[in-house]
Amino acid sequence: MIEDRELTMKVVFISIFVLLCSSLARGAEFPEKPIQVLVGWPAGSQNDMTDRAVTQVLQKILKQPVIIQNLPGGGGALVLGRIKTEKPDGYTLFQTGSPMYSRTPHLRAVPYDPLKDFGYLAQHAWFQYVIEVRSDTSWKTYEELIEYVKKNPRKVRYTTSGVGTSQHLIMEYLAMRENLQWIHVPFTGGTECVTAILGGHVEAYSAAVGNELEHVRAGKLRVLLSLNPKRSPLFPDAPSVLEKGHDFAIMSGGCWTVPAATPKPIQRKLEDALLQAFKDPMVIDVMTKWNWAIDPLNSEALTKMVFEDYQVNGELLKKFGLGLYKPQ
Repeated sequence: MIEDRELTMKVVFISIFVLLCSSLARGAEFPEKPIQVLVGWPAGSQNDMTDRAVTQVLQKILKQPVIIQNLPGGGGALVLGRIKTEKPDGYTLFQTGSPMYSRTPHLRAVPYDPLKDFGYLAQHAWFQYVIEVRSDTSWKTYEELIEYVKKNPRKVRYTTSGVGTSQHLIMEYLAMRENLQWIHVPFTGGTECVTAILGGHVEAYSAAVGNELEHVRAGKLRVLLSLNPKRSPLFPDAPSVLEKGHDFAIMSGGCWTVPAATPKPIQRKLEDALLQAFKDPMVIDVMTKWNWAIDPLNSEALTKMVFEDYQVNGELLKKFGLGLYKPQ
């Protein structure tokens, strides 16, 4: 009787062991079916075209199709509203700008918690931001512009693509730190901003590098300062905002995430595959063509950056009374 009981227990333990091994083996085989990448920007955009290059390489690494689904809207934030409906199994990735996690939740109500709902996998590069002026002005350096603004309060107008954008926030930060009085003239997009500065309707442009680049290369606009943590690869002679002694820069890049509950081994496999894809020569060529500042971040670095930037953006937006902190 005792021997039968011991035999039964051994069979049970062996069965459990086999099941565990089988489960681990299945996990090691991820992925076993196609992966979808939900992109928060329209087809043909800077993000979309870069993502398509990354996914071409990614599907070779993972040996499964990787399919992009564009879900534009909300300035890139709409796609993240899907987080509650997607299974945390590694078969759905999100790709959008990191400010959708670190700044947008301070500007308006969003259906996600950036600090709890996502596993941050990797970031391929930074968007490039700069301060530009017309080349026919006397300001050859950032210091010359700042000195003029101090001596001529409320005479210099600067434009951005909207209230509460990264470009607006950093200009208000500089005004606070440098004791400046300049006037914000917001528009709804970069094309209008370029028209305004070329037409002399504003004196400076806090720009996301893009459609104004041709005018810089043609000598019509001059770049004075990089608003990123590092100098812009496109304008290496322009110092960064951090070089000027400030402790805030625009932290905005192409961010890849999954639902937070996605198993860690799967997250690590996706992270490794993405970091490998970012090094592919074809992907680098595409990123260079689309004016990215290539500087990949792994999961640990990206998570740290987003969490810290979330706190800093919240503090500044509260101080300036913008977004959710606008006085009623």
